[in-house]
Amino acid sequence: MVAIGGVVVALVVLGWAAGGFFGDGSQVEDTNAGVRESQPPSSPPPPPPPGSTTSSTSSAAPTSAVTTTTTTTTPPPPPPDPNLPCPDTAMQVTVELGAPQYRVGQRPVLRLVVANAGTVPCTRDLSRSLREVLVTSVDGANRLWSSKDCYQSDEPDLRIMQPGERQQYEVKWAGRTSAPGCPTRRTTVQAGTYHVVGKLGGLTSGAVPLVLT
Repeated sequence: MVAIGGVVVALVVLGWAAGGFFGDGSQVEDTNAGVRESQPPSSPPPPPPPGSTTSSTSSAAPTSAVTTTTTTTTPPPPPPDPNLPCPDTAMQVTVELGAPQYRVGQRPVLRLVVANAGTVPCTRDLSRSLREVLVTSVDGANRLWSSKDCYQSDEPDLRIMQPGERQQYEVKWAGRTSAPGCPTRRTTVQAGTYHVVGKLGGLTSGAVPLVLT
């Protein structure tokens, strides 16, 4: 029994030794071997050229914004046309006297003044048919004399008037009455206070007192 037991033990030890020597036939695959063989060894990056510097951040300098301002020059308006008619609102009509009073029988000096009170030159018809100097009673009810009664003219008199320019028309009144159509029968105006009014078309001046003594 002892001999048989020793033979069995010897066989077991011999089988274990043979298995360890030859292995079990399985292989362990190295999955990284192909990767290591397919990738060439990495090379260090080439050194930078002498005198150059490298930076991981952009060194571009910021660009300054340039603002261009365009100035538009408006041309001045054209000068006003002096040939345009003067509006009534730009005209000023007044009456002046040579003296504040006269004696009966004298010839009072009556003066019609037309002025351009506007700011631009313009053209106005100052013809004789439009100009008039009237002598009336103080209340204006009685028309005693008119410069148009015996002096008629249809000829136009267009004038270019500058701002502030004055045109004066003087007449010497004989001191007698008149009427439209210039009748020959007239009467001498007696002493008293009267009003003198100037007209240019539809424009009328204020009344100026005239005293006859």
